[in-house]
Amino acid sequence: MDYKNVQSAPGSPAVFESSQQYLRSANIAIQLTLFLKNLGYDSRAHIDGDYEVICPLVARDAGLGEIGRMGLLMTPHLGPRVRIAVVTTNAPLVPGEYQPDRNMIEFCRVCKKCADCCPGNSIPTDDMLEIDGVSRWRIDSDSCYRYWCTSGTDCGRCMAVCPFSHRNNLFHNTIRVLIRYSRLFARLAYHADDLFYGRKPKSKPPSEWMRI
Repeated sequence: MDYKNVQSAPGSPAVFESSQQYLRSANIAIQLTLFLKNLGYDSRAHIDGDYEVICPLVARDAGLGEIGRMGLLMTPHLGPRVRIAVVTTNAPLVPGEYQPDRNMIEFCRVCKKCADCCPGNSIPTDDMLEIDGVSRWRIDSDSCYRYWCTSGTDCGRCMAVCPFSHRNNLFHNTIRVLIRYSRLFARLAYHADDLFYGRKPKSKPPSEWMRI
């Protein structure tokens, strides 16, 4: 998802960007599904509005990232600034092996910026809980949706303020790598993010062409 559009959350440019990327991921998933079907394999695209799997969990198990405090997939270079589709198939694929990124989870454990900035107070500030046999954070989906209805958008403020959502450039990528390979750095890096960007950064105005 485009950095500038996400930074406007909970404004309408973030909703526009979310819709655009859901559409792009759906196009890719459907093309891949048709390709596999043409090879003779059963396949199904799981896209926005038509899921039979929980996409962030599938993406996590595929090694694309971790599930963060906000309940979204946290990717190494874009944080939660992604939209996901999944293709399931009976094609004989070689499975990969999920390797937990414990330092990314450690960063989420101490950062809590998404929780502090959530306008619906929907993101927990406490530690992970054992839920259905899995240690994870669980957002208050009811209060999250109530805020969506109040604001008239699907918010996205948590994505905008997440330190992992910063621009995909050399400086921020270096910080992300240091977080992934140093638990101590993971526990300290969020202080630097607060120093440079503020604990509760304000939403950015939309691009000029969106204000016309």
